[in-house]
Amino acid sequence: MSGARNALRVLMHVCAAVPVLTLYAFAAPFARARGALRRNRGARPSILWGTTPIANLCNSVRADRLHGYESASLVYRVFRSSDCRAFDHVWQPFGAIPGLRQLGPYLAFLWAGIRFDIFCFYFDGGLLADTPFWRAELPLLRLAGKRIIVWPYGGDARLPSVTRARGGWNAFTDIPEDAEDTDETAVRARLDAFGRWADVVLGCADILDELPRLDGVLPYPFDAHGWEPVETEDDGVVRVVHAPNHRHYKGTAYLEAAVDQLRAEGLPVELVMVEGLPIDQARLIYERADIVADQFLIGAYALFAIEGMALGKPVLCYLNQRFTRHHPEWAEAPIVNVDPDTLVDELRRLVSDRRRRSELGARGPEYVRRVHSLEAVGERLDVLYRRLG
Repeated sequence: MSGARNALRVLMHVCAAVPVLTLYAFAAPFARARGALRRNRGARPSILWGTTPIANLCNSVRADRLHGYESASLVYRVFRSSDCRAFDHVWQPFGAIPGLRQLGPYLAFLWAGIRFDIFCFYFDGGLLADTPFWRAELPLLRLAGKRIIVWPYGGDARLPSVTRARGGWNAFTDIPEDAEDTDETAVRARLDAFGRWADVVLGCADILDELPRLDGVLPYPFDAHGWEPVETEDDGVVRVVHAPNHRHYKGTAYLEAAVDQLRAEGLPVELVMVEGLPIDQARLIYERADIVADQFLIGAYALFAIEGMALGKPVLCYLNQRFTRHHPEWAEAPIVNVDPDTLVDELRRLVSDRRRRSELGARGPEYVRRVHSLEAVGERLDVLYRRLG
């Protein structure tokens, strides 16, 4: 029965895709000519970011706009913890209408292919990512003279075999082989496709060595507007806030054990877990934190650590030294570098030393402004777009 359903699904995609993609192929020379004419007139390229509905997508668009670019985001769904208003286009033209739902991504591709000049995707794919014709998207965009930039956010490009081969603590330390959340074969297929067709392949955080090539490294963009330092009142309890989206990747169990040990020693420390909350509710908890605990296995910091630094909180996070050549900014990051071997001792020091917590926290907002602000990341993107143009 499932085989019949799959065959019907593929047939419906074929019926939706063939006319739309054929039309796009015929329109490609005109799109290429239009793009060349706009460049000759000195017009800036228009940019589309899609389609994984994460904060980086919205912040990248805002960074573009600060530098005068016409930029937009397009997604097909929105996570429960996200605000759908943050995205420019939530593309669901037919909803769940049988026989028409499959047409949506192809119409999005046709519209965007005419409308935009530069396409910025994650490694889990572009506008046709969830269709059987995902492999056709990138060469068709290139046929029409479009530029493609690809950038990882995490599981879209992380390869378990490569990560484990490095040895030491890593994202898959606590995950048995063949129990990963993603299919490595599928990830490799996407990596290969982007390695062949993308104009620019960027790394981020710990996603570096597994990429088909590395044309640069882009920090996470962060909209710091309204994120002001918040001083925590001393009520005798040191609150450690941890917000794991995937506990087994973040080393949550090691943090829980460390806090239990310190409490057994008599230290006034409390672990506060934040999971599945909208950002406005989560932020209220972050503001009451004495210490922000990011992750202890992956080897690089991400959005939660940036939010903690922006709020003026000291941050605990594992920064793998093998990545420092790609991240010279880490030398000035006010982050306490800890892994599961050093977590208890470093947490004990931080819990016991309020002055050190204050000193580290005070350095965070300036670091975020200089490295992760929309202005800073937008400058990097501006250089990249000009080079492509």
